[in-house]
Amino acid sequence: MDWLSEFPPGVLLLVVFLVVAVESLGVPLPGETVLIGATLLAATSGLNPVFVAAAAAAGAILGDSVGYWIGKRYGRRLLSVLNRRFPKQVGPKRLGAAVHLMRRWGPWAVFVGRFIAVLRIFSGPLAGMFRMTYPHFLLANAAGGIAWASLVVTVVTLLGSAATEFLHRFSWAALALAGAAAVVIAVVLVFRARRRAARPVEERTPVSLTEAELDELLSPSGSAALAPAAPRNPPTAPPSSAAPVRTDLRAAIAAVFTPLRWALRTTPATAAFVTVFVVLGVVTGGLWRPIDQAAWYPSFAYGVPSLEAGRWWTVLTGMFITADPLTYLIAILGAAVFGGWVEARFGTLRASAIFLSGHLVGILGALGAATALAQLDWPWAQSLATALDVGPSCGILACVATATAFMRSPYRLRWRLLLLSWVSIALLYVGKIDDLEHWIATVVFVVVARLLIGEHRSTPRPTMRDWRLFAVAGLLVIGAVQLLVTLLPLDGPLGSTTLTQESILDVGLDTVAILLIANWLRRGHRWAWWAAMVLTVGNLLTTLALVAFTWLAMVPLVASTIWISASVLWVGQAVALVLSRHAFRVAANQTRRRLPGAVGPGARRARARAAELLREDGGGPLSASALRPENRIFITADGGHAVVYQQHAGVALALGEPIGAGDGASDAVLAFAAAAEQAGLTPAAFAVREPSVVPDGWRVSPLGRDLVLELSAVDDSGADASDPAGDGPAAEPAWSSILLPSDELPWELRSQIRALTSVWVSDRRVPELGLTVGASVETARGAGQGQAVARSSVVTDARGAVLAALTWLPMPGPGGTVGGWALDTVLRAVTPDTADGPDTPSSSQLSRAVERALTDACRRFAAEGASTVSFAASGLARDGSEPDGVAVRTVAGIAHRVDPLHGFAEIAAVARRLGATHVPLFLACREDADQPRVAYAAAAGFLTGIRLRDLPALSGSLLVREPDGRSGALSDDPGGRVGGRD
Repeated sequence: MDWLSEFPPGVLLLVVFLVVAVESLGVPLPGETVLIGATLLAATSGLNPVFVAAAAAAGAILGDSVGYWIGKRYGRRLLSVLNRRFPKQVGPKRLGAAVHLMRRWGPWAVFVGRFIAVLRIFSGPLAGMFRMTYPHFLLANAAGGIAWASLVVTVVTLLGSAATEFLHRFSWAALALAGAAAVVIAVVLVFRARRRAARPVEERTPVSLTEAELDELLSPSGSAALAPAAPRNPPTAPPSSAAPVRTDLRAAIAAVFTPLRWALRTTPATAAFVTVFVVLGVVTGGLWRPIDQAAWYPSFAYGVPSLEAGRWWTVLTGMFITADPLTYLIAILGAAVFGGWVEARFGTLRASAIFLSGHLVGILGALGAATALAQLDWPWAQSLATALDVGPSCGILACVATATAFMRSPYRLRWRLLLLSWVSIALLYVGKIDDLEHWIATVVFVVVARLLIGEHRSTPRPTMRDWRLFAVAGLLVIGAVQLLVTLLPLDGPLGSTTLTQESILDVGLDTVAILLIANWLRRGHRWAWWAAMVLTVGNLLTTLALVAFTWLAMVPLVASTIWISASVLWVGQAVALVLSRHAFRVAANQTRRRLPGAVGPGARRARARAAELLREDGGGPLSASALRPENRIFITADGGHAVVYQQHAGVALALGEPIGAGDGASDAVLAFAAAAEQAGLTPAAFAVREPSVVPDGWRVSPLGRDLVLELSAVDDSGADASDPAGDGPAAEPAWSSILLPSDELPWELRSQIRALTSVWVSDRRVPELGLTVGASVETARGAGQGQAVARSSVVTDARGAVLAALTWLPMPGPGGTVGGWALDTVLRAVTPDTADGPDTPSSSQLSRAVERALTDACRRFAAEGASTVSFAASGLARDGSEPDGVAVRTVAGIAHRVDPLHGFAEIAAVARRLGATHVPLFLACREDADQPRVAYAAAAGFLTGIRLRDLPALSGSLLVREPDGRSGALSDDPGGRVGGRD
């Protein structure tokens, strides 16, 4: 805690307040250690210790209160997921009992937990999660925070530096007593549960809670124990041959220690290492005091001096101890969690090899680098050559890097970047020998983790949401780091980050700019991307100018190395912004070539008029997404029709037929084409159902087909139409199917859908769709602005895992009614060849899940009075004919790339069984010379981040034939104009 001595008294109190507050939020920071160090400094600097105690108490009260509200806000989601995944362990009775205990004994737990290591971190979030009333929590929290801060400050003031060891021993002893008490309580609870095992089966069947039941269970005024709901599956009595449940105390004790026996049997190497690690911590006293000043420390610590002295064994002996109590706690948790996971997954031998090789790679690599850099006239390098270190952190980080390699997208890429960013920033700003070790071990094992275990998984491709997240996170990290070094000056490889007046002004301006543009950057606004790029380049140019001035003026670079350190981060931010530029397409109002009413107040009036026309006259399947933010609206001079279009690469691409009364549609398209040409744009029409609405002389090509089902013909009797052959979805009785408005989907379903979308986009390389919702829950929730809300049909298995998710958009009918529903997107779980685990569904099961979702939704829509359902309004479903023209070939290429996810043939088969009819769709442009432009515009509308060089791959001959091999021209061409000029 020597760094605390650099702060003036006022800043020291602020640091104590912030560290204790953040620790109380649930972040494992050394709050008690900082309080002890601040109290010792107060005794020598003339600062009244009462102020230190007041700052710590205020931080504890505020941090615990914020942690309480975080637990209250997000804890229900966690409990809901746990209840669905583990209904036996997290059932309604156990949740009710937990709520009852928290409301009865919670204040005492909050008060006592403030004095116990680890428990003080989680008391606030747990109290909020189990809905302890806030007045009771605040009273216990304030009393515990004041008593804890007063006790620590008093003991430190009376005992001086000896108080550090005393308080740390007290915290560990209290934690041990709390653990023993938890074991006793668990034995009692298991014993009582086994005594009640003779109750009827109905009372013991685990029931998965609904969202409403969970809300009622955790509401402050709700009952502590919820009445058992009707089980989803009828309970079955246990077989008569089942062994009776033992109800004696010995059996209860054995049941409590069963997880420990499982851990010892499954992860023996991890258990042995943690045991030795804790025993040595007790023997050496490292659990409650720093040991780096002990006389025997150099004999166990590794470093360049140890190797030069011939103590080669220190590379291994230093792995079993750490230098201070906080590091001990982090190492124990890291080794148990990540080391245990790797061992349980890959076995003892491979896990031991990963841990040991990670330790050796990090240590030996850092020592080699320190030896080589010591030849330079670099103070930082000289300090590395004289430093000693201990701890197993390199082996733990190797296990962490290995664990991230097996995460699903998008978490695999995000956690890898987070891990690399953490060790890189620590090396850049702190730069001690252990930071260099961590950086080397992490970088090496992020790269080679998959090779070490004999498996391979491709690097995930970031989604549009990922790119936006990376850009925003980079800015926020830079701002947070710069603010941190204002409070905590550091001395890294590039020098001290001590602030000057100029650098304080620079940090302040950067922070304000980041806060202003971060939210708009998250939403994908183009102007925010430009603003971030200007901010990034401006900081880099400022640093370059500073370095150039220092070099030309021959003056030392004093107190300004904070800019140089930050410039490394700004370079990374510039790379992230350049790579993610395609993800920021929400246009600003500076478009030069645009139609009247494309932006500004005119755009708002056009959208309002289009909404009125939809309510009055209704529209076709594509009009269901007419009011999406990406679309623009052209209103005819008389206001009787609206043309929905998108503008890409100088092309105004009309989507479907004009909105409005049937007569006058052709005049509306003609007016739209004239306005586009006057604005310097190329007009075109996409997914048109009637070629007669396009101007005479235009090039009309068959695009694909829509499948339209008249719901009056759907059988809504009790028969299962989804299983015509007796081997369909009905063969999966444990599945459940729901149809809800997209904004009312439970959180765990939305999170699963979002994760599956990232898996398909990142791992399976299926492109993200733009003209449709693209399986994005957030977009689907906003797709119905001004209309009925979009709906989602979700099929889940018995474990609650999503097998298929469909998005439906409402087709407006006359008079503001819903005339029908258009299938927008299809999302299915990954197949066994792209996912790990025995519970992964097969391809046939996923096909049946999609079929069930389709048929159940159609029956539901028919029962609600809707007239039609459109299965393929986007124009991507092919009819088997050879694509005519580069634009149609491009759309066919897009359909070919998204077919593994969407499954056009499967949907067509289901639609045909239900009685759907084919409706041809057409693409129209002025002449053949416009086809390349229209092709790129269609690709830019469908695929996010498309580039011109990607067009040849999409426009190749990708003929999608019917299952029976037929292909040919469309049979129904009302005007006889398809394939050429009129």
